Amino acid sequence: MTESPAAPPAWDADVVVADGGTVHIRPIRPDDAKALVAMHAALSSRTRYLRFFSAYPRIPERDLIRFTNVDHRDRVALVAMLGKVIIAVGRYERTPGTDEAEVAFVVADEHQGRGIGSVLLEHLAAAARESGVKRFHAVVLAENTPMLRVFREAGYQTKRHVERGEYTLEFDVESTAVTEAVMREREQRAEARSVARLLAPR
Repeated sequence: MTESPAAPPAWDADVVVADGGTVHIRPIRPDDAKALVAMHAALSSRTRYLRFFSAYPRIPERDLIRFTNVDHRDRVALVAMLGKVIIAVGRYERTPGTDEAEVAFVVADEHQGRGIGSVLLEHLAAAARESGVKRFHAVVLAENTPMLRVFREAGYQTKRHVERGEYTLEFDVESTAVTEAVMREREQRAEARSVARLLAPR
């Protein structure tokens, strides 16, 4: 197997999330395979179904190789780390010959509701802009209301199509005054909660 190209160093970042905690965002690496399998095994059957639209009880070897070996341009994957543990994965894959890509992410059950999905979407959009991807689309089950909320509240002008219980969402990833304001507001809330945790730790 050829060695994966290096990711831009600037894609590594420590980020304060909605509850004031900190996670590390970085590009996925081939040596993340074992940690990715562990994260997937710990997902509830409900979370796996909402992400993969099937039971998908384990990651087949072929998929594992593909998930952890990306080119950081047409295929990008970012992980959220807590120490050495992967707690979330976000990825996009460009539609060949276009400036569009499908985006998707999954967050470990015990870390859902912390705003990690929103952070991953922001970072994936920034990576997409660097790589010449101008538009994202995502397919989300209609019952996956938390994921639909992430896209709705990101500040992008989103087009929706619904068919057979699935939403297809489409939006430009260009940064706008609205998306910048949403990001600043999220960061300010997260930082305020981070300070509160320091002043009144549990």
